[in-house]
Amino acid sequence: MNIANNILKNSLKNVYFLTGTACGGKTTMAKALCEKYGFIHFNDNWHEDNFTVWQSIIDEKYQPKSAKRKAVTDWEAWFSRSIEDFLAEQNDDNGGDEYLQYSLIELIKLSQNNKVVADIWFPDVELLAEISEHNRIACMLAPAEMIIRDYYGRDDHKEFIECIMSLKEPEKKLETQNELFRIGAKSTFDEADKYKFFKIVRTPDSTVEKTLQLLEKHFGLN
Repeated sequence: MNIANNILKNSLKNVYFLTGTACGGKTTMAKALCEKYGFIHFNDNWHEDNFTVWQSIIDEKYQPKSAKRKAVTDWEAWFSRSIEDFLAEQNDDNGGDEYLQYSLIELIKLSQNNKVVADIWFPDVELLAEISEHNRIACMLAPAEMIIRDYYGRDDHKEFIECIMSLKEPEKKLETQNELFRIGAKSTFDEADKYKFFKIVRTPDSTVEKTLQLLEKHFGLN
């Protein structure tokens, strides 16, 4: 059974979606909104218990991509892949669309009596545009070179960069990742324009206070 998008849209009316690029400020602004307005913050790490439940219900009949997904054990081979191989994997999304179904149900449950800010990876941008009002969606963007400058320095990405630097030809592997950031940033900017999402592009002058004001105005919170 497929649930019609208009039903999902009505059920998600209390959810504010923050989407966009890496280093665009999604999580920072989600936390700021929650602190000021008492919203619930929902992200891809909603909490470990929920992800454990998701793992326990995966069935190859219904979630074939997730069932086939395996933990990476050979990082040398994984990071040695070509850009084309990485992009092919992203296009297949490794079960992201399957996990999204579970996330949407969690969002519906959470938002029945609460306002929720969701900064989750949304593999189907067209679907997002159909199941939420545009004044409930904000696209937080960072230019590619800013992403490359900041991504590796974040505490939550420390293991990522340490892993790459421990491999053979780390500079070559880093440049592959940087090129993927460039491709991904361009794609995300293009999607924001295509679906006419409200955009906030991070600049060297951006501050939490100014960005929060823009979001409050867009979301009708002030």
